[in-house]
Amino acid sequence: MSLIAMALVFALSGCGASSGTPAGAVVGRAGRYDYSPSIMQTGNQLQIWWCGQGKNPQDASQDTDSILYASINTTTGKKTDPVVVLAETPGTWDQVFTCNPRVIRGSFVNPLNDGKTYTYAMYYVATAAPAGVDNSIGVAFSNDGIVWNKYPNPVIGSDTSAAYGVGQPAVYNIDGKSNLMLLYEHINSSIEHIEATSTDGIHFSVQGTLTRNGFDPNNPAPSWGDIGYDPVTQYWYAAFNLPTRNAATTGGQQEAGQYGIQMYRIPDASLLTGATPWQLLKTIDTNSTGYEANFLAGFLKGQYGNLNVGAYPTIQLYPSIANPRPNWDADANALGLAAGLIQWDIGSFTWTPGNPMRTLTRYKNNRSYDTSSGYLDPGAHFVADTVLGHLYEGLQDDTTVPFFNCKNPPRDYFVSLDPLCGGSYVVGFEGYGYAKPVAGKSTLPIYGCSSASYGHFASKDAQCEGSGAGTLLGYVLP
Repeated sequence: MSLIAMALVFALSGCGASSGTPAGAVVGRAGRYDYSPSIMQTGNQLQIWWCGQGKNPQDASQDTDSILYASINTTTGKKTDPVVVLAETPGTWDQVFTCNPRVIRGSFVNPLNDGKTYTYAMYYVATAAPAGVDNSIGVAFSNDGIVWNKYPNPVIGSDTSAAYGVGQPAVYNIDGKSNLMLLYEHINSSIEHIEATSTDGIHFSVQGTLTRNGFDPNNPAPSWGDIGYDPVTQYWYAAFNLPTRNAATTGGQQEAGQYGIQMYRIPDASLLTGATPWQLLKTIDTNSTGYEANFLAGFLKGQYGNLNVGAYPTIQLYPSIANPRPNWDADANALGLAAGLIQWDIGSFTWTPGNPMRTLTRYKNNRSYDTSSGYLDPGAHFVADTVLGHLYEGLQDDTTVPFFNCKNPPRDYFVSLDPLCGGSYVVGFEGYGYAKPVAGKSTLPIYGCSSASYGHFASKDAQCEGSGAGTLLGYVLP
């Protein structure tokens, strides 16, 4: 079988690109969607590949998912313009969509039977089905990260023509050459995450299914954006997506991206066995970022897929975000529109070990209260009214109670223990507290309250500061 070699480099002028990156984004283009990034740092060079809307150089009528590239000099901040570097090949298994890249460096000797050794491999997801089902994972090779040559067949094939198939690959280079571990999603009747290994970057053997032990019971079988390995601590870190919001809370519009990400870690020895469960470290969602959607995050990685890079031990995530942020008093319809496909850019957030607390503060403006441990819209002119206490980012000790920020659009914010906010709009996760006082710890009760003039609010006072008896929610640290 002849190889399909493609050099798909071209500037995006005339393809709907705009000058400049939208405010709040690391990469993105006004009027085009950009999401699902692969980010590699080598020295002061940040290389970013991602899935975005772009014209296929082989078929200009095809203006859908393609793979783009840009680089950033971390010292000077200079950024290259986005270019499409991989797109669909007409008449092949990847002729409809080409997306979700994950790039690794190594030494790949003659993988295309062309006598060449390549230093980059890109694993990507594609299909020939217009409905977007029956996806497989393919690979392309390069020596500069820009000009790519495709291997002609999938390296991980789909086993279904009725469901999504396989996708969302993540790759780790074990020896700096071509001994790889590929982790990916399999979606048929349920979502599973699979580990496979290869010695040549092309032929993979499945090793098993990743454990679900330790997942949030409110999100027990999540999809993911990425997983990466820290060889220093021997932990795997994964960024799993929260579900999408109920369309009944967003003006009847089903938002195109999930509203949040849960970041977990697990020891390498437990990845398949679950002997030690996953540990939830951080939630990144609308409550913490202000963006309507936060999903399909990619980790900052070194050239071989390791996480001990950049500002390590801080772990850096590059989530897909719906940009710009909606206003604090947006109604349900405006909230739904804010997460539309065309809004997608790529942002950046971090997690630092040893700082697991969130401050729960009640804010007030001339129309409403908002009790939040995260983002506030500057246009709301909220001022801090009182600090209610502190919550954990992840489960700790005897914490069992998750607090959530909720809203009855457009302006009535309230705190709930229900992850679905009782059918109201879910802003996001506040943090973990306690169901009851804990011996040896100083804890404070938090009550759900309401007033005739300002709507719902939270208080440390059982009588809601003169507004009548409140509903006990749980306990927080002072």
